[in-house]
Amino acid sequence: MQHLISRELSSGRQRLAVLSLALGSFASVTTEFLPVGILPDISRTFSISSGTAGLTMTVPGMMAALSAPGVMLFSGRTDRRRIILWLSLILLAGCLIATIAPTFGVMLLSRALVGISLGAFWAMGLSVAVELVAKKKAHKAAAAVFAGVTAAMILGVPKGSLVAEYSSWRGAFVAAAIIAIAALVMQWRVLPTVPAESPVRLTDFKAFVRLPEARKSIVMIAAVFAAHFAAYTYLTPLIHEAGIPSAAVTVLLLAYGAIGFASNLVASRFLENNLKATLFASKISLAIPFLLLPVLVIFPKFETVLILLWTVAWGALPLCLNTWHRSIETEHSEAAAAMFTFTAQVAIAIGSSLGGAIVDHFGLRANFWMSALIVILSAFYLATHRKGRVIL
Repeated sequence: MQHLISRELSSGRQRLAVLSLALGSFASVTTEFLPVGILPDISRTFSISSGTAGLTMTVPGMMAALSAPGVMLFSGRTDRRRIILWLSLILLAGCLIATIAPTFGVMLLSRALVGISLGAFWAMGLSVAVELVAKKKAHKAAAAVFAGVTAAMILGVPKGSLVAEYSSWRGAFVAAAIIAIAALVMQWRVLPTVPAESPVRLTDFKAFVRLPEARKSIVMIAAVFAAHFAAYTYLTPLIHEAGIPSAAVTVLLLAYGAIGFASNLVASRFLENNLKATLFASKISLAIPFLLLPVLVIFPKFETVLILLWTVAWGALPLCLNTWHRSIETEHSEAAAAMFTFTAQVAIAIGSSLGGAIVDHFGLRANFWMSALIVILSAFYLATHRKGRVIL
């Protein structure tokens, strides 16, 4: 089907169609992380504690983990273009409800809608993107969708916080709604019909997970995402401990996102012939900062260099892991895509929670070293891998 769809589209139409999915991922992730910079404002509006306001981040993650496989199961043979449009419409509804939510309960409803859209869009969007282009360009199409995620972390979240500063936190959701509208309109105009090869059933997920290569891939995805977010959640406290001025922190975090965005694009050029090597190098590059950041905390310049190395590694890793995951020889490609999103979202939640527990009981250093250990074990796991049903 991939070959037939790509043959029917001009190269320009292919690029626009993939770009519309990248814009959709940008809109989704921008909206998902929007509360990070405006939690105090939300808690004041609804007269709740900061911890309770944090549910605006927890609820979308939970719903995303459920919706990734759930939408695939219930979509049947429905045209994938139609599903993408519905998911974008649900995201828009979530944004608009947040702008007028009279109670915190309604606010959580809006966040649940965002989560439903986010999880299913990641799974469906990645699956559709690689079907829009020739097989040899599939990794570049996936990179474009991931680039939308990275761009959201660079531009979307800071821009949302800036809008909130000059208007209100509800204004930030208005801005997110405008981006969601742009994505919806573009998808409506340029996405072609993408028929499903066959309905996705629960047995497809079971059949995929039974594959030894699938289980290995799931373990690697879970390990890397959990380790990264266990550490990333506490990056800012470590930066402050290193004595880096507050004014420089914002610049550093923007650089983190910008370099990650560039790394994503560069990595896509190496994956076709060097997937395993690129994945292994990215894991080691991630483990080094986790190991050394707590040790060199008294040297701000070294800390900055290590954080930028972390950025390069993380910019490449999600794309590498997704490419590895998609390269597993299986008849259940849509179930495989949903399992990637499900595993990543669950790992993010577990990693953030585990990191908090480690920090509370053992301190920041222990948390970063735990993350390093997980990534090193994951790299060793990859190094001992022998070619089975993975097509490299």
